[in-house]
Amino acid sequence: MASRGAKVSIVLVVLAVILVGVLFVADRIAASTARDRITDETRKQLAANSVTYEGDPSVKIAGFPFLTQVLAGEYEKISIALSKPQIDNVKLETLNVDAKAVKADARDLMNGRGEVVAGEVTGQATMTWDNVRKLLEFTNLPQGVDPSAIDVKVVNNKIVMRIPFMYQGFKVTIIANGSMVVESGKVRLKLDSVTTDQGNLPKLVNDFIQANKSRLQVTVKLPGLPYNLVINSAETTDSGLRVTASAKDVPLSEQ
Repeated sequence: MASRGAKVSIVLVVLAVILVGVLFVADRIAASTARDRITDETRKQLAANSVTYEGDPSVKIAGFPFLTQVLAGEYEKISIALSKPQIDNVKLETLNVDAKAVKADARDLMNGRGEVVAGEVTGQATMTWDNVRKLLEFTNLPQGVDPSAIDVKVVNNKIVMRIPFMYQGFKVTIIANGSMVVESGKVRLKLDSVTTDQGNLPKLVNDFIQANKSRLQVTVKLPGLPYNLVINSAETTDSGLRVTASAKDVPLSEQ
């Protein structure tokens, strides 16, 4: 009897292992099917917004097991990454998007139809300084300043601009220091200080600089980001600019 009971136990263990294996395979197949659907919808959305990129979108679905998310109709997090995307002829280095609280009917998701909507989407885009410089938009520059002659560098994580100009026969270079800030979804340069490359200037020239420095405005003319993302913050890095954006109730499937 003991031997028979041991055999039954072994059979039950083997069946349990097989069942777990089958469920694992089914879980991975479901996750792969969902990932393919989201990847396909991502391509369609980006194409509709004239966004190009290198290679294929990288799509990852977080959470295990996946089948429990399917049954609930809500998915923990879907991450989408693009390499070297281009939007309205503006070149980015990367664009990474995390969609959370994603809702989709299980059958629709598996069959490639129906809406897929994210309750919250956050995104992060990066671009090189070479591409940032092309997007700098100067307003209220003093008369006699050539925007193409303005040199922009990053020193100790601060933007440093050297602005050469001629006034009343005097050749002067304005040195403006500042950092990137976001106001109403737009990235601009907030100036911390404005000096010149010369210590002793004629009062006429110095008065002119003082009168105009507060009027100088510099914005980064960034394109609209996919998924209705609105820029919340911006920071400078050694290699360029990094912006963070967010949006709510965003469709991830084609409407």
